Amino acid sequence: MGPAHADSLSVSETSYSGASILEGDWDVSFETATDIAGSEDRFPYAFFEGNTLYVGISDTYDNTVDAIVEFFWFQSSIDRGTDFYVAVIKTRVTPGDDCYYAPWDWARGAPCKLWADEWSDWGEHPVLSVEAMTDIEREQGAFRWDWSVPFESYGIDAYGQVTFQNKYGIGESSEGALMAHGSYPITDDGEVKADGTVQVKGFHSSDYSVQTQYEVTLYEWDVYVDGRADLMAWDMYLNLGARETQSAYHEYFLSVQVEEGMPFKIDELNFVGNFDTGWYDPFHHQLGVTLSDLTISQPFFIPSETEEAPEEQEPVDTGSLDENNDTGDEHEEEDTAAESDLVFGDSKEASAPEKGCSTAPGTTSSAVALAMVLMGLRRREQS
Repeated sequence: MGPAHADSLSVSETSYSGASILEGDWDVSFETATDIAGSEDRFPYAFFEGNTLYVGISDTYDNTVDAIVEFFWFQSSIDRGTDFYVAVIKTRVTPGDDCYYAPWDWARGAPCKLWADEWSDWGEHPVLSVEAMTDIEREQGAFRWDWSVPFESYGIDAYGQVTFQNKYGIGESSEGALMAHGSYPITDDGEVKADGTVQVKGFHSSDYSVQTQYEVTLYEWDVYVDGRADLMAWDMYLNLGARETQSAYHEYFLSVQVEEGMPFKIDELNFVGNFDTGWYDPFHHQLGVTLSDLTISQPFFIPSETEEAPEEQEPVDTGSLDENNDTGDEHEEEDTAAESDLVFGDSKEASAPEKGCSTAPGTTSSAVALAMVLMGLRRREQS
């Protein structure tokens, strides 16, 4: 997916180039998925379908918190001796339709609501929270909060639909993260288009990247980010109740840096939603699931059959001209001495022509040239 304009962003997609998606239950694994409250009337789930991790939880009110997570592996553009991973997290919180309407009519149900902070007297609670924690005392990697998206808090104060595009990339020529927003309608009479960048970090190249596009429909909401080496946390707040009965959706890019070839462990990956299940006054109801001991590893490389190791061959005697000959310096010096004696008559064999022996035409000139080369090599070795 190339760079898209705001008007053309309409569906949620993920594309990647120059990165490797990690294999579920092999390169990425987790131990357990549990309800954060430990209640019996809640139903957490987590499983891999292919290389995609599905995780979520529901309750007896039909409230749900769901997430889809995919993991990618990058090689660093700068040789830091580390592996880079990014987890693309797509989350949604949906209010149910089976909350009690009134205490005198328990059989009559009414829609639940997302927690809106216009009920400030009852405290502020995020509509949707995503939190990842690791232990940096293990000296086994850390979260790169600067490459994670979003990496700073921000808010939207307009009614309607906002379309976002997230990009993350670490390649041979660039490193960067980008979060841009598209257009949204303000009123029924017209449409105000806004097209710009929310957050940018570094330089982004489409050759090595993972990118998504998605749409958010809410009224006045804020995202607060807490990023450290051992923690990445995003809290999404709904400020007014205009969209409290609809789903809230957001995406996050969780970036990880770890020593090359070493696994990285996320001790806890939490997904939490907050609901209003009261019939008159708001009643705070929290729902969430925790993934424990999620481990990310470098993908295993299996060389192809055509890339077999070459068979060892017997060394070939190339004579004294081969400086890299592995036959030994002593043999090389003996061969060099023999050649030089043959040319300059220091041996008995060299005086054979005086006794009437003859040589083929051109042999003398070739031997002289060979001797000059040998003497040059010997002088260079002595110097």
